[in-house]
Amino acid sequence: MAILQIKIPKVGTYNKDNRTPVSKIYNSFSKFSENRWYSEVLYNQIVNIKKNKNVSLPILAFRTRKKGSALWIIGGIHGEEPAGPNAISKNIRFLNRLSKKIPIVILPLCNPAGYVKDWRYPNRKTRSKKIEVISVGDSEHLLPDLRNRKKARKNKPSCNESDCITSFVIRTVKDYKPVLVLDFHEDKSSTGVYIYSQGRLGEKDPIAKKVVSIIKKSGFKFYKKATTDFNQKIIGEIVSDVNDGSIDELLA
Repeated sequence: MAILQIKIPKVGTYNKDNRTPVSKIYNSFSKFSENRWYSEVLYNQIVNIKKNKNVSLPILAFRTRKKGSALWIIGGIHGEEPAGPNAISKNIRFLNRLSKKIPIVILPLCNPAGYVKDWRYPNRKTRSKKIEVISVGDSEHLLPDLRNRKKARKNKPSCNESDCITSFVIRTVKDYKPVLVLDFHEDKSSTGVYIYSQGRLGEKDPIAKKVVSIIKKSGFKFYKKATTDFNQKIIGEIVSDVNDGSIDELLA
C-alpha cells in the first residue's frame, strides 16, 4: 500500500492564484455519475461571507458502488492550498471513466471554509502559540502514542471536522481497502516539488518512485535541499517515516 502526499510549490496569493470559485467546485461534484457513485455529507461548515450572512458548506465524500481494493484521493485539507480541489473538480469525467474499472474513494474538498477564506485551518489562517491549531485531517485521537502504544496520542478529536472525516475513514476502509492514497497539497515556502510516502516501504516504494518520475516528465522541478522546512530528510525527492498525526498516517 502506498500513501503519498504530493507537495507542489504554491504560486501567487489568494487574489491572484486563480482558484475556482467554491460554487463551481460544488457544481462540478454534481457531475459524478449517480449510477456509479455513492455520495454523503460528512459535516457542514458554517462560514460568514458577508456581514450577518452565513452559508453552509458541506464536506463531501464520494465512493464507487464497486467495492474492493481501492484508490483513495484527498484534496483541500489545508484551505490555502487550492490546487488539489481544483484538479479534482476539473477531472470528474476522467474519474467517472476510471470508476468503471476500479473502486475509488474521494474526499475532494475537506476544508471548504478554509478554501473560501484562504485560511489553512478551519479556525484560523496560520499557526499560533496562543491558540491551539486544529486541522480537519488531525488523527491523533485514533493513532497510538509513540511511547505507549496502548493509548492514543490525544483523548479526543481536535475539531468536529476531524472527527467526522476520520470516522468516515475508519468505517469505509473495511469495504474499500486502500491500495494507493493520493493526498494533494501545496507548499508556498518550497522552491520545488517533493512527496511524502507513508506506506510501509517509505522512500523505497516503487509507486512513490513512479509518481516522482511522472512529475519530472511533466516538467516540474523537484526540491533541491536535503531536508524540508520541518527538518524532515528527503531521499530521492521522497520524505518517509513521518509521525505527523495526519490522515495520511492514519491510512498508513
